[in-house]
Amino acid sequence: MIPEKMLEVLKDEGVVSIVTQFGEAHVVNTWNSYIKITEEGKLLIPAGRMNTTETNIKGNNKVLMTLGSRQVDGFHSKGTGFLIEGVGEFLYDGEDYDIMKEKFPWMRATLAIRADKITQTL
Repeated sequence: MIPEKMLEVLKDEGVVSIVTQFGEAHVVNTWNSYIKITEEGKLLIPAGRMNTTETNIKGNNKVLMTLGSRQVDGFHSKGTGFLIEGVGEFLYDGEDYDIMKEKFPWMRATLAIRADKITQTL
């Protein structure tokens, strides 16, 4: 289940970092506004390139992701962030792909992440 505070963060624009590792760790960035959450709680992210991310997920599907906002109240003041630990896969067709392709016609695939653990960090 996605925490309400994280949903609030996703409404504010900010940078998202996605970390994968198969050999060396690799980090790629996207924007909060690019993420769509399905009814099942999967995070869908359009992939224009993300070639190394895709290669890494084929070898090791574990994903770490961080996101945040300076505008949303955290534990002690303005600003909060989240660490998401989960499993990723690239989609090239299907309903989730089609939903994202309509919104982001430039994408070549959808990165779908099932969040296994979500931790508020600030």
